[in-house]
Amino acid sequence: MEYKYDVVIVGLGPAGSSLAYLLKDMGLKVAGLDIADFNRVWGKPCGDAIGKGHFLETGLPLPKGEAMMQVVNAVDIYSPSEEVKIRLSEPEGGFMIDRNKYGLQLLEEAQKSGVDVYLKTHALSPIIENGRLVGVYAKRHGEGGDVNVKFYSKIVVDATGSGGAIKRKLPSSWPVVEPLKPTDSAVAYRKIVELDYDIEEPDVIRIYINADIAPGGYWWLFPKGRRIANIGIGVQRGRGYPHPRHLYEKYLDKRPDTGRVVRLLNEAGALLPTRRPANTIVWDNFVSIGDNAYTVNPVHGGGMGYAMTAAMYAARGIEKAFEKGDYSVETLWDINLGYMRSTGAKQAGLDILRIYLQTLTNEEVEWAMRNGLANVDNLVEASTQGEIKRLNLTLLEKAKVLARLLGRPTKLMELLIVAEYMSKVKKLYYEYPERPDGLPRWVDRVETLYREYKARLGVDW
Repeated sequence: MEYKYDVVIVGLGPAGSSLAYLLKDMGLKVAGLDIADFNRVWGKPCGDAIGKGHFLETGLPLPKGEAMMQVVNAVDIYSPSEEVKIRLSEPEGGFMIDRNKYGLQLLEEAQKSGVDVYLKTHALSPIIENGRLVGVYAKRHGEGGDVNVKFYSKIVVDATGSGGAIKRKLPSSWPVVEPLKPTDSAVAYRKIVELDYDIEEPDVIRIYINADIAPGGYWWLFPKGRRIANIGIGVQRGRGYPHPRHLYEKYLDKRPDTGRVVRLLNEAGALLPTRRPANTIVWDNFVSIGDNAYTVNPVHGGGMGYAMTAAMYAARGIEKAFEKGDYSVETLWDINLGYMRSTGAKQAGLDILRIYLQTLTNEEVEWAMRNGLANVDNLVEASTQGEIKRLNLTLLEKAKVLARLLGRPTKLMELLIVAEYMSKVKKLYYEYPERPDGLPRWVDRVETLYREYKARLGVDW
């Protein structure tokens, strides 16, 4: 069986379904494929929190009805001892959502405008003819048995997450095929539970930094109502740390706040990238978005908002390609330029910060938070802009005094190195090449910067 489309989107999670929604009124023939059934759309586990700003930026509809579970007004970050807490207010606010219901909200609106949605459809591999990507092979699962299908299209979008159902099977010579290093990723495990007590301030999500419980990551408690919470652990991969499920059972099942479970509603684990975006998210007839393109926040691993942003730039670039009747990498390059010079630059800055944070011990984090080095202004600025500009004279003088008192002058130098390289990497992303032929040289510059940075910090992974 064969189908012909203008655009085939493989994967209907946050990135894919956002793109389907954004393409729905462009007059294109669009298909969306996902291996999940109706009840498992957006099934990948995550923290379920998303800032309102992502909806305002992309024009995607706000969650409504059962899709919107809890308003979020602030984030509390706890030190390893939990004796120090930093509260970050959310200027625009945010939401805890029911992922499945919001995903269906997007897909139902897309379908009303003519997007064809194929659930229970397993994309197997790309169709490449005469060296050109022309579609995907898939298998549709139905009551009457499996059916092999060819989906032909002018543009294929891979939104299947870090597994890359299509991308990883493209020719390895294509620059868009960029493997994910284990240490640039995390394994997360979370439970959605009903607790036997009312959560104080359910509009505040909580992040706990503790290298014993969550090495190379953090653990969280995100309320989804008075008694429902998303509780989980994220752990850096590639460094021999225990699986987060084992850590959850060892620590969180025994705590008085996270262990008082009346009912387990859902549990699952997932692999997620925690790095700067892929060097290019487009090639001839091909676009990669979401976790597939490593478009995430490297510090906290949140991917839904970044997936929406990547989908927005993809939709603009795809529209231009069809206006020109040209689906080559040269035309699709506008997607790179839009994403890399804005969100990608911030993401790269956060990646520099992430690497440093993963070198710190509990004792170092505790010291920094107790002595005001992790102040609210710097955390807000770093998390939103990917840069630390406010490491000003007053803060430096304060840090110098603390370093002398505590015998830690090296920490001051490390902070200066981090700020320096956050600024440098953002500048590189602002200089993202105008054309594909400039990509190799730009990648060399980025990789050189990372090698220098890691060498100065003594990072060997």
